[in-house]
Amino acid sequence: YDVAVTPKMSVLDALFDILERQDPTLSFRYSCRAQMCGSCAMLIDGREGLACGRRLETLGPTVTVEPLRHLPLVKDLVVDMAPFFAGYAAVDPTFAGGDTDVPALIPPSSGLRAAVDQHLGCISCGACYSACPIVGANPRYAGPAALNRVYTLVADVRDEATARRLALVSGADGIFSCRCAGNCVDVCPVNIAPMFAIQRLRRRAAQP
Repeated sequence: YDVAVTPKMSVLDALFDILERQDPTLSFRYSCRAQMCGSCAMLIDGREGLACGRRLETLGPTVTVEPLRHLPLVKDLVVDMAPFFAGYAAVDPTFAGGDTDVPALIPPSSGLRAAVDQHLGCISCGACYSACPIVGANPRYAGPAALNRVYTLVADVRDEATARRLALVSGADGIFSCRCAGNCVDVCPVNIAPMFAIQRLRRRAAQP
């Protein structure tokens, strides 16, 4: 498709232009258009990214867009995210804080929050899942985002399910399958480093 580029036009803007002017059948996902929801994740010139955050002026005269890898194709740029979220479900991603109704607090001055701060804020866009070569080789692998979530719980001193979580992710389809390619770090739009979370989980799992 040929698109007339305007200043600050994003890849998502171009897709809307195509949809409205050239091809009303074109299918793609979007929601916030502000790099917050992750809905518009796709391959842009062969690299995972958010279409709303990539400016055409930073790309070449020809831009190639493709659906995320390792996920079933629904239509055009729309993929079925079910395998991605199945990886989440498989690792027990919910906080276990005991039976008390009283919130367990971490004082800001304790320094304990620093252990997880850099791993919070995942928007579940699937970019790391798409970029991970291990997911491509082993569809049963939980994926970087799911394992990053496990780390945020294991590193939280208030969580009471550390042993169970580590057991869930220490099998053949978990943390020891990662080959530290670093793709997940490179493509995360919110600057989370799942590979480092996985390495820290390995150290925890190896402790007696």
